[in-house]
Amino acid sequence: MTIGIDAHVIGTRAGGNESYMRNLLRALVEFGNPSEYLAFIHSGEETHCREEIGAIPTRALPGRSSYVRVPLVLPYLARKLRLDLLHVQYTAPPWCPCPYIVSMHDIVALRLPESMPYMHRHRLQRLTPRTLRRAARVFVLTEAIRDDIVRTYSLPPEKFDVVQPAIDEIFRPVTDTAVLEAMRKKYALPPRFVFYVGLLQPRKNLARLAQAFAQLRARGLDQHLVIAGKPAWLYDEMLQTIHQLGMEDRLHFTDYIPQEDLPALFSMADAFAYVSLYEGFGIPVLEALACGTPTLASTDPALVEVAGGAAVHADPHSVDAIAAALETLLTDQALRQTLRAAGPCRAAVFSLEHMARQAISGYEKALA
Repeated sequence: MTIGIDAHVIGTRAGGNESYMRNLLRALVEFGNPSEYLAFIHSGEETHCREEIGAIPTRALPGRSSYVRVPLVLPYLARKLRLDLLHVQYTAPPWCPCPYIVSMHDIVALRLPESMPYMHRHRLQRLTPRTLRRAARVFVLTEAIRDDIVRTYSLPPEKFDVVQPAIDEIFRPVTDTAVLEAMRKKYALPPRFVFYVGLLQPRKNLARLAQAFAQLRARGLDQHLVIAGKPAWLYDEMLQTIHQLGMEDRLHFTDYIPQEDLPALFSMADAFAYVSLYEGFGIPVLEALACGTPTLASTDPALVEVAGGAAVHADPHSVDAIAAALETLLTDQALRQTLRAAGPCRAAVFSLEHMARQAISGYEKALA
């Protein structure tokens, strides 16, 4: 039996999507039979994949365009390699010689179309209904997203498998002062700061976060705001709004930070803020919880589900609500101690073994 997995996101610095795929493959290597899987990755990522994931067979994809990979390359490889099952992300080939599973992390193109480039959202809006209808199984990250998709597309809930992401074991509180100071110097970080990490795009709601932070600065709080992540799309207007706040002395953009450095930054931060407008899961929230960082997340249903009571939540559409919640998070010492203890316990629920069992169960159902 061979299950082909479209793992093109490996090595792309694609935020949560890459983290999810990396840990899915690691879970299958550790708790499944690696010889049953074949990961399709971009040419040049073979060594990187082997070092980060382990001994899972790989096959290089020709080119990097999804407009070629999905309709042409994946069905060609599925037929040539006689795959028993194909696992795709978001969209499936219009024709496929074997059954397929689709991972549908969210339906942003429908819920927040203005937060995506026109061609990207138009393609997803057009292809998602057909992809979901024809799929043997649908993998989702949370019950919240499953319920949203079921309602939106009138699909049977029994067609879905909730395959919750795991996070890397490196995400734990860092207490070594030498390591913390080295990271502080490496990224020129201030003594006290609120941290955000993720892609820079409108859905992440960074403009309102910065506006809320400006309110706290006016009230005398002395933290800085550190924003880490790779620019994605439609971020120019967002950055312009942020810079108009006149907080250049309190605002730090670090660009992309490698995963191995993140636990130290989470551990140094006074708080982690992730007030996204819409999420399928929100992996950075789980990483922050694992590091014991007091966390503010939005009231998006998926983020509430993931945090499981181990974070503070605020309405992402209200700057005042974000500011009030963040101020409480930074000043209520009893609350901070409670969250520092609760975070790692909550994160421990999301293990590689649990992820592997959920995925393997879904593969078995698709092949039955």
